[in-house]
Amino acid sequence: MERIHFIKEAKHSTHALAWQLVVQGVVMIFLGLLIVLYPQLLILFFAFAFNLMGLGSIVAAYKIRRFAKKFDLFFDLFG
Repeated sequence: MERIHFIKEAKHSTHALAWQLVVQGVVMIFLGLLIVLYPQLLILFFAFAFNLMGLGSIVAAYKIRRFAKKFDLFFDLFG
């Protein structure tokens, strides 16, 4: 019974991934056409991407720092 459940889950995951890739492809083609028609959008796209990468780096650094503090506290108690 578990094997059938696993096969159904794998099929569902594969189906969902395929649709996600189709939607991603359509969006990328649409963005590519918009950039060909309006080159100014390329500048906005990169500015937006750089802002997201910067925010992502800050969030990752914050989480790593928070984890490191907990790790140090653990070793102070038991180390």
